[in-house]
Amino acid sequence: PSTHPAGESLLRRAQGRNADAGWLREARDCFTSRPDSWVSLKSQTAGKLHPIEVFRALKPYTERDPDTVLVCDGGEFAQWGQSVLPLLPRRIINGVGGSIGSSLPMANAARLVEPKAPVFAVLGDGTFGFHMAEFETAVRRNLPFVAVVGTDARWNAEHNLQVRDYGRERTHGCELLPTRYDRVVEALGGHGELVENAEQMQGAIERALASGKPACISVSNH
Repeated sequence: PSTHPAGESLLRRAQGRNADAGWLREARDCFTSRPDSWVSLKSQTAGKLHPIEVFRALKPYTERDPDTVLVCDGGEFAQWGQSVLPLLPRRIINGVGGSIGSSLPMANAARLVEPKAPVFAVLGDGTFGFHMAEFETAVRRNLPFVAVVGTDARWNAEHNLQVRDYGRERTHGCELLPTRYDRVVEALGGHGELVENAEQMQGAIERALASGKPACISVSNH
C-alpha cells in the first residue's frame, strides 16, 4: 500500500498543470524578500547585539554543508533566525502554534541521526530554561551540536505584547536574570562562549564547532 496516498494523489492531479508564473514569483518573493535596511542594521547599545547581527554571522556556517540541520525555537530571537538564515532542507521550526522549549532535545535527536554535518539550534533564554539539562544528556552520550542563545533577560514576546496592549510602564512578569548560559553548559561538561559584540561571533562559532562538544554560544542581545 502507498505510504503517502494524499500527497501522491495531489501530485498526480497536478501533472500537466503549470502554475501562473506571476503568482509563483509573488509567492516566492514572500519567502525571500527582506527589507533593504536589514543589510546594515545593527545594535546601537554597547555590549549588546541585534539578533540580525547574530544570524548574519551564523548564516555562512549553515550554508557550508548541504546536510546541515537547523532548529529554530523561541518567540522572538529565533524568529529573526527564521528570517535571516536560509530555508535549509533539514530545518525544524516551532511553527504557527508557537510552542517553545523543544530545540535542545531535538538537537540531540538530530545528532543521533546525522553523525557528521553541523547541527545548530537557535533559541532564546526563556526557551533555554525548559530543557537545559539536555546538555548533560548530550555530553554523556557524546552528541555535539551548537546552540546559539539570545540572552535579553526577558520573555520578550510577552513583553512586547504587554507594551502594545498596556504601555511600557505596565509590563509585568516578563523579567529574567541575565544568566551566563555558556557557564551553565560548561558546568555540565560542554563548551561555552560569551558574545557581547558582533566581531566576536565568528571566532565563537569556529571554536564551538572545533570543540567537538555540545556547545552554547550565549549572546547578549536586545
